[in-house]
Amino acid sequence: MPNSTVSDIEKTAIEQNKAFESRISGTEMENNIPNEIQQLVKTYSIKDIFREQAEQINLPQFYLKVPANDLFGKKEEELPLEKENLLEGFALSKADTNIVFDSITSELYKVDLDETKKEHTPTFVRLDGEVKEGVMAFILDPSRKDSRVKNFTKRLMDLIGNMFPIPDKEIEKYINRILEDFKDEQFSDLAANEYTYKDKIKFKIIALSEQFAEKKFKDFLDTDKVFIKPSFTLPKSISPGDTAKDITKSLYEKEGSMNGFEERVINEIGNMTNIAFWTRNIERKGFRINGFVNHYPDFIIQTKSGKTVLLETKGDHLDAEQKIRLGRLWASKAGNNYRYFMVYERRTVDGAYKLEDFLNIIKDI
Repeated sequence: MPNSTVSDIEKTAIEQNKAFESRISGTEMENNIPNEIQQLVKTYSIKDIFREQAEQINLPQFYLKVPANDLFGKKEEELPLEKENLLEGFALSKADTNIVFDSITSELYKVDLDETKKEHTPTFVRLDGEVKEGVMAFILDPSRKDSRVKNFTKRLMDLIGNMFPIPDKEIEKYINRILEDFKDEQFSDLAANEYTYKDKIKFKIIALSEQFAEKKFKDFLDTDKVFIKPSFTLPKSISPGDTAKDITKSLYEKEGSMNGFEERVINEIGNMTNIAFWTRNIERKGFRINGFVNHYPDFIIQTKSGKTVLLETKGDHLDAEQKIRLGRLWASKAGNNYRYFMVYERRTVDGAYKLEDFLNIIKDI
């Protein structure tokens, strides 16, 4: 197969996979909306009855003390903590490479643009049969100058993409170490199921980086290099896109959409006599607990006694141990007027609450 053909197939497959990953992870950055379009976006204001109390809320977030470049002798400045601040010194290339590559079932894909549609909608097409065999034969060809390890390292690097702030060189060395122990049959399996291998390696890198970041976060808290201070006020209006049905004591004229379990929980809370108001915290737009992960709790709840409660709801099939640990750390540092709860419907999880137990607690806060 000509090199140009392989290059084209690889390019389209990589582009498709990146687009798919971005879509499912919800990490795409929002585009700047032109002013004329902004005017068409529906916004919802804080209800007048809650405005005065809502304006008093100033949620604490984590800040980092860093050396200051100041002409007037200021030695330190305070900046909002970002995860990359916690990854300085993270040596991925020397980290654990123990990954179980089993139950591999993925396929190689490319993308076609359907130019009959105005938006040129991408159509995902599975590459198999002769085309797939040709691509893999090219990559596995023992007559190529580069070694298999080098070939597959480059291929996996292309698929994984940028993992800022982890340097590409560190990722390359890490993948190299993984592949150095592969047998012939493992290379063949990798060639046939490269996207699943890519996912497993990427998830391992993420897990290792988060473990490192969490330890450094706790070290920084213990030494006061990271501290907490009030910094987030509730916006006067929101533009949630999809909206939920009206539930009593919602802060805004309309709230962001929610799933069935979330709706059930907040309906129970809204009908409690001790609750002043609540709002649906919008992912990537609202309040975040900025620690070793960025955590956007589902709800911000204000009680009539002046307590602010952050609530995260989880389906019984989902794990959220990192968020639980971070939320509890945040509450312990934020002060007595703040609470954090992770709530499952029936599942028992250390540090979290079952729904019935949580409802019995919040009605008395």
